[in-house]
Amino acid sequence: MKKLFYIEDRTENRISYYHLLCFLLLLPFDRFYSTIVLVSFLVHSVIFLNKDSFKKIRSTTFILQSVFLVTMLSAIYAVSFSGGMNIITKQLAILLFPLLLSISSLDIDKYRPRLLEVFAIGCTCTVLYLFGDALHVIWYEKLPVRTLFTHAFVHHNFSLPLDLHATYFSMFLVISVVYFLQQVLIEKSLNKRLFMIGCLLILIAGLVQLSSKSAFIALAIIVNIGIPWFLLKKTAKLRFLFISLSLSVLFATFVLTVDVFRERFFADFKNDLFKGAESEKLDWRIYRWEAAIDLIKRSPVIGNGTGAEIPMLKELYYEKKMYSAYLNSLNVHNQYLSFLINSGIAGLIIYISTLFWGSWLAIKRKDMLLFSFMILISVVSFSEDILDVNKGIFFYAFFFSFFVIRTRKQLT
Repeated sequence: MKKLFYIEDRTENRISYYHLLCFLLLLPFDRFYSTIVLVSFLVHSVIFLNKDSFKKIRSTTFILQSVFLVTMLSAIYAVSFSGGMNIITKQLAILLFPLLLSISSLDIDKYRPRLLEVFAIGCTCTVLYLFGDALHVIWYEKLPVRTLFTHAFVHHNFSLPLDLHATYFSMFLVISVVYFLQQVLIEKSLNKRLFMIGCLLILIAGLVQLSSKSAFIALAIIVNIGIPWFLLKKTAKLRFLFISLSLSVLFATFVLTVDVFRERFFADFKNDLFKGAESEKLDWRIYRWEAAIDLIKRSPVIGNGTGAEIPMLKELYYEKKMYSAYLNSLNVHNQYLSFLINSGIAGLIIYISTLFWGSWLAIKRKDMLLFSFMILISVVSFSEDILDVNKGIFFYAFFFSFFVIRTRKQLT
């Protein structure tokens, strides 16, 4: 454990390492803490800035920043200047993280495993805290333990003590699960493997309780396709696939036997994708996507400008009597449609091209974690506006740069 919190390196690099370590540990909590660490890391980087730092900036840095550059360009014709500036301010992390990690003298490749282990252990402890808080409430209210598997403690209600959206916390947990799975397959120490397996069970329990459909779809793709492809040989692939598919069947059986999970994973999923007969359910995603398409048709090529999404959607929500979506100022809950609304086809092409580039790089490098990140972002983008929410922006900005940027001698 000591090696995770103490490194033998120059003072500048030790400070950089501790900034990244603190950022990862604090990521599941209030955005204030993550923002403070980012600002501090920026100040630290400026203090140690020199002419050689700029030589480390290359085309990779600008590709990682491309989404922010699209936001900036689209702000020129934004319908609301204040709305456009609000989005630009929120997305500053997409500009800063690629730049800061590029110019840093810290050997990212060397310390990446340590930082990921800290992040994964931190997420495990956070899940334990959430279960402890839920059980404390159950004990205090003198409720039966089975209440844990009801709407009161599932999905957003489970992550409520963190004031964190269930899907975004699920994304953190998926990265942690993939890291521990990868380490279990290569770790030789029995004690460490047992520790990691214990953490895996806690993280998976947290994912079930959070019940994010998109996160589970991404995890299923990663486990059943990514891990065998990237990490295993032919014989081991077949054995792993048999085990993973068997566990998937057991999980499906468990979901079907518990009412709240059956509703979350099957009934709600169906309602989000297909129109139901109940007119009062106009806040399902399918209705918001229809409203978004109506809005996209007004300016399909360049969009309506940065920050146009929610104000213009609210007008349509009201017209279509989608009062719940109107009162809660809901976004479209689809990052691809969000780009079409704000930046048009041009913005969407750049976003999809960035995702394809990251996936291609993962395959080229045989990088399981980068591949997992790209799958996770691509899948969750169908159900969430990742780049409209602080935690989604921080997750995208940091981990994309963290997995892509490599030390000069190891660049491919």
